[in-house]
Amino acid sequence: WLKLPKPLGARASQRATFPRLPPADRPNRGEASEMAPKTEPTPYTRARRAYSALQKERLSAECGAYLPAVLEGCPQAIKKQAIPASEKDAETIKGLFPSTYDTPLVEFTAGSNGEAAASRQPIKVGVVLSGGQAPGGHNVIAGIFDGIKQWNPDSEMIGFLDGPHGIFSGNFVEITSEIMDGFRNTGGFDMLGSGRHKIETDEQFENSMAVCNAIGLDGLVVIGGDDSNTNGAVLAEYFKKHGCKTKVVGAPKTIDGDLKCPPHIPISFGFDTACKTYATLVGNVAVDALSAQKYYHIVRLMGRSASNIALEVALLTRPNACLLGEEVARDKKSLRDLTVDLADMIQERSKAGKDYGVIVLPEGLIEFIPEFERLMSELNDKLAAPGVEATEESVLKALSPENAECFKYLPEFIRAQLLLDRDPHGNVQVTKIETEKLLAATVSAELEQRRAAGSYKGSFKAQFHAYGYEGRAGMPTIFDASYCYALGATAATLLAHGLTGLIASVKNLLAPAKEWQCGGVPVTSLCVIERRKGKDKPVIRKALTELEGPLSQPCTAYMKIRDELRMLDAYTIPGPIQYDMENCKSSLDIPMTLQLELGKSMKPLGKVPEPKKMGDFLYAPQAVEARSELQQWRSARKHQVPASLTEKSIAAVRLHEVQATMCAEQDMSYMRKFFTSIEAPLIELRATEGRDSVPQNQRIGIVFCGRQAPGCHDLLCGVVDMLRTSDGSKVFGFVGGTHGLFEKQAVELTPEICKAYVGSGGLELLGRTVDRLKTDEELERARAACEELQLTGLVLVGGARTNTDAAFVAEHFRKQRSKTAVVGVPCGIEGNMVNEFVEASIGFDSAAKAVAQLVGNTAIDGSSARKYYYFLRIMDGAATGGRISSSHLALEVALQTKPNMLLLTEEVDEKRFSLRELVKEVADMVASRAADGNNFGTILVAEGLLAAIPEFRTLISELEGFPMPNTPEKVIPELTQWSRALFQTLPEFIQKQLLLERQSNAALQMSQLETERLLAWLVEDELSQRKKQGSFKGSFSPVCQFIGYQARCSVPSDFDSDYAYTLGATSAVLAASGMSGYMAVVSDLSQPVQKWRAGGVPFTAILSVAGASAAGAFRPRPAIFPHRVDLEGAAFKSWCKEREDCAKFEMYENPGPIQLSGPSSGVVSTTIMSKFSYLRELEDLRKHMSALASRCRPGCDPRTVRVATQSLATLNSILDELAGPSEAIEQREK
Repeated sequence: WLKLPKPLGARASQRATFPRLPPADRPNRGEASEMAPKTEPTPYTRARRAYSALQKERLSAECGAYLPAVLEGCPQAIKKQAIPASEKDAETIKGLFPSTYDTPLVEFTAGSNGEAAASRQPIKVGVVLSGGQAPGGHNVIAGIFDGIKQWNPDSEMIGFLDGPHGIFSGNFVEITSEIMDGFRNTGGFDMLGSGRHKIETDEQFENSMAVCNAIGLDGLVVIGGDDSNTNGAVLAEYFKKHGCKTKVVGAPKTIDGDLKCPPHIPISFGFDTACKTYATLVGNVAVDALSAQKYYHIVRLMGRSASNIALEVALLTRPNACLLGEEVARDKKSLRDLTVDLADMIQERSKAGKDYGVIVLPEGLIEFIPEFERLMSELNDKLAAPGVEATEESVLKALSPENAECFKYLPEFIRAQLLLDRDPHGNVQVTKIETEKLLAATVSAELEQRRAAGSYKGSFKAQFHAYGYEGRAGMPTIFDASYCYALGATAATLLAHGLTGLIASVKNLLAPAKEWQCGGVPVTSLCVIERRKGKDKPVIRKALTELEGPLSQPCTAYMKIRDELRMLDAYTIPGPIQYDMENCKSSLDIPMTLQLELGKSMKPLGKVPEPKKMGDFLYAPQAVEARSELQQWRSARKHQVPASLTEKSIAAVRLHEVQATMCAEQDMSYMRKFFTSIEAPLIELRATEGRDSVPQNQRIGIVFCGRQAPGCHDLLCGVVDMLRTSDGSKVFGFVGGTHGLFEKQAVELTPEICKAYVGSGGLELLGRTVDRLKTDEELERARAACEELQLTGLVLVGGARTNTDAAFVAEHFRKQRSKTAVVGVPCGIEGNMVNEFVEASIGFDSAAKAVAQLVGNTAIDGSSARKYYYFLRIMDGAATGGRISSSHLALEVALQTKPNMLLLTEEVDEKRFSLRELVKEVADMVASRAADGNNFGTILVAEGLLAAIPEFRTLISELEGFPMPNTPEKVIPELTQWSRALFQTLPEFIQKQLLLERQSNAALQMSQLETERLLAWLVEDELSQRKKQGSFKGSFSPVCQFIGYQARCSVPSDFDSDYAYTLGATSAVLAASGMSGYMAVVSDLSQPVQKWRAGGVPFTAILSVAGASAAGAFRPRPAIFPHRVDLEGAAFKSWCKEREDCAKFEMYENPGPIQLSGPSSGVVSTTIMSKFSYLRELEDLRKHMSALASRCRPGCDPRTVRVATQSLATLNSILDELAGPSEAIEQREK
C-alpha cells in the first residue's frame, strides 16, 4: 500500500495555448463544438463566511479616500497619440489589430461637477480576474463598481467566475453592494475566482461576443498581467471588428513587477504587498541567522521572467547576496561562475568568523544561466512538438548534443523537475525547480574541494526557503489598496467614455492619492512581437530588471552597496505590514524600486559596528539609528505592565508570600532525593511606596538557552529597567547561550544597548547554542562562571528543558553554597511550556500570528485559484523525554484561520490512527469536497505528527539508538523485523531525513521530516486508486510547504512585548531578592495588562516524575514535561465545534500581519485567552475554606459541623482517587 505515487506535479494538466488573433472567417462547423454558453446569471455562493479582526477593520476603511481628485465628478478625456513600443514591429502589430491599432492614449482632467449623474445613461460593465492572484484585485473591482455607480446609480456590474473561461461559457454573477462590501481592502481573488484560460479558439471568441451581447454589456474589464491584457486587446479587436458594443479595457496586475511601461504604467498592482510580505519573511530569517550564527538561509522568491521581486526584497532587507537573473544573462555567467562567486563570499565570511548569512535569488534564475537558457528553450520547443514524451530517454534523443550533455550533467532531482508538466503557456514550470538546492549542492562541493586544498576551514549548513503562494493573496498594503481602487475607478471612467483597447494608467505615485494622474494607454502601443511556442506572437514586453538605462536606478542603488553587504551583517528588518495610517508612518511606504525610479534616493548603509569575537560567537550591538524605520518607531513604544510594576523600579515592589507549595503527593518522597526543600512558598509581587531595604550592587546574568522566540529582547529591557533604581547594580548577557555561560562570555547590558532592541524579534543581540545544562561537569562550570563573575543572580530563559535544568542548577548552587540565585523564565514558540502556573510562554502569541498570516494568505490563494490542496506543516514542540510532540501552535493557527482540516498530533495519538487510517481520513475529506465541486483546500499538519502514529513511534524509538547521521544500508539490517519493513516501504526522501543529525538531546528533529509531502503523496495514491474504482471523480493537485523559520524570529506582538518585559522585570526582582529555584510567572493573562499578576513559583511545584521503567530498576530525574494539547480543553473544543463546517465550506479567516498599533494590535491568541487561572481558583478555594472555618466555630449548629465534616471526608476520598501519575494530569482550560 505504501507504493510511491508519481512525483508531485507529474500529472496530466489542462494545457492552454497562447492567445492568438482569430481569423476573419467563421469557425469551421465541421469541428467539434463547445457547449453553448449560458446567458443567465448564476446565484452568488462565494460570500465569505467569517472575517478576522483586521479584515473587519480593513473592510470598514473608506475607499473613497483612495479616489484621485481628477476622477471626481465628470472628468474630461484628453486624447493623445500613443508611441509604439517597437518601431520595427509596428506594421506587423497594425496588421494584427487593424480596428484598434489607432486607438489614442487618454489622460483625464478635472471636468465639470455640474452634470448630474441622473442625466448620464447607466452602463453595464463586466469584470474578469485572469491569471495568478495578486493582492488588491478586489479593490480594482470596488473601484469599478463605485465608478460606474458614480456615473449613474442605476449602472450594473457583472462578475465572470473563474477567469476568462467564465466569459465564453457564460458563467457569471450579478455583483451587488452587499457582495462588494464583503471584499473591500481584502486579499485574494476569491470573490470571483481566477483562471489561466485564454480566449483563443474561433468558437470561444464567438461565444464571448454572444454572452456579452446577450447580457447587454457596455464594457468589460480584464484584470490581469501581460498575457491577459494582450488577450483583452485581441478581444477588443474582435468585438470592434464584429460590431459588438462591448468595450474592453484592462488593469495591470502581476506580483512579479514585469508589467511596467513607464511613464503610463509605472508599476503593476500586487507587487508592493507581495514584496513586503516576502521582505518580512526574509527579515525574520536574517534575524534567525544572527541568533544561531550557524546557517546560510537561501531564499528563492517568485519571479520567473524577471528579478524585480528579488531586487525589491534585497533593497528592503539587504541580504549578503542577491542574484539577479538579468545580470547573469548579460555577463553570460555559467553555473560554475555563480558557484565560485558564492563560495568566495562564504569563504571570506568564514575567515571573519561568520559561518552564516542570507542569500536571495529569483525562481527564474536558472533560465538566465546560459547553458540552462539554451536547454530550456529547446526543451520547451521539443516537448511542445508531437511525439516527444516527458521522459529522460525521449528528451535526450530529441535534444541537440550540447543540450543533451548539459541535461545529463544535472543532478537527478533537477532533471526530474525539468520534466514536470508545462505551465499553460507550454513553458517549463520554473516554480518547481529548486534552484536554491542546486546552488547549495554545487557550492558545498566547491567548498569541500577548497577544504581538501587547505584554503577553507569553515562550516556551510544551508536552510532552504521558497516563498511564493503566501505572497499572492495577502491583505493589500495601503499603497496597493489605494492604487488598485484608483485603477478600477480609471477603468470605469474609460468605459463610461466609450473607450476600448486601453489599459488603465495611474501615475504621479509619489504624490498623495488625491493628486494621482489617471488615464489609459492603448495595449497595442505596448506590444512587441516575440516567439512563443515556436510561433511569433504579439505580447506586452516583459519589464525585466534594468541594469542600465532610464529605469536602472534600483539596480544601481543595490550595486553600490552589494560588495559591502557580502561581508557585513547590515540586514534591515522591515517588520510586518502595518495599516495604522495615523500613527505608523511606514504604513504609507510605496515600493522602494518605484521610489528610486521616480527620483528618490535610498537610505545609505548605517554604520555597522565591528563585531567582537567571543568564543564561536560574534557580538555586535546595533544602534537605534541603524534600524529600519518600523523598528525605530517601535522602539519608542512604552511597555504596558501590571499595576504591581507600574513604577518599573525594584524599590517600588515587595514580595508577598502567598502560601507554601507542594508537588504531587505520590512524588514527594522521590522529589526529596533531589531537592532540599519542596514546600517553598508561592510569591506574588505587590506594589509598595518603598521597600525597607532595596537590593543594591546586584550583578545579574541572563542566558538564552532555548530556541529563538519573539519578545526575548523585551525581556532584557524589563530586567535592565527594573534594576536602574538599584545603586551599583549591573545586568550581564551571556553571548552564545549556555556555551557563553561556560566560557564566561559576558557583556554588560545598558539601557542604551537595550533601546535598539525594544520590540525586535529573535536572539540576535546575545544568540544561543544548545539547550543543555545537565551533567555534573556542566553544572560545575556554570557555578564557577557565576562565582568568577560575582553574579548574585542568573536568569535562564527557555522552554521545559531549560527550566528543568534551571531547577537542578539552583539546587546544585544551593548545595555548593553559591550566592547566585537562579531564576527561570518560560519561553518558546511551541507553547508547551505551560502548566497550572504558567499560562503562556514568550513568543507563542507572535509566532502563532505570524504563521496564521501565511496560512490565511495561502488558504485565500487556494480559494481564488480553486485547484490546489495546500499541505502546510507547522513548526511545533519537539519530542522531549520520549513523549509525543505537542501541537499548540498548529491548533492556535487553525483557530485563527479555519483551514479545511487540522491533523493534530495529540488527536492522532489519542485515536491511535495508523498511517493508512490517517491517509483515508484526508482522502475522504478531499473526496467529499470534490463531490461538491471543490477541488481545493488547506490542510494543516502538526510537525510531530508522524511520532504519534504507533508504527512510526516504534521506528523512531529504534533509530534513536543508532549514531547519527547514518545511511539506510547500515541501519536496515539492525532494525527489528516490523520496523525494517516499514522503513523499506518509505520514500527515499523520508528514509534519508530519518537518519539526519539529531538534536542536542539525541532526539529526532521532527522539523527534518517532510511529513506534509509524505501525506500528500500517499493521499494522491489513495485517490488515484479510488478514481480507477470510480468512487472519486475530482482532481487533486497538492502543494506542500513547511512554515517555521519564517515566524520564530518575527517582530513580537504587543502582547508578547509586554508579557516578556513583565517577566523580565519579575525575574529581576526575584533574582535580586535571592529567590533561587523560582520561575518568574505572570497570571490572569486573559485580563487587561494592568490586571495581570506577577510573581514566582518554585520549580519543585512544577516538576513531575515519570513512571519507573518496566523492570522497575530505573526512574528518571524529575522534570518539567512539555504539556500537550488538552483534548477536553476550551481551545480544542472550539475547533471541534467548527471542524465539520471547515471541512465542507470555505470558512477561511485571514488574520493578516501582526499589527503594532490600532484596534487589531490588542487581539490575543485564543489559546491564551481561554486559559484557566489556576492561581485565581486557589484564591477562591482559600476564601471558601476561610468561610467554612468561620461558620464552623465553637457554638455553631451541630448539624453544620456534621454536614461539613461528612462533605469534607467525601471530598478527600474523591481527591485520593484523583491522585495519579502527574504526567497524566493536563492543565485545565476555561
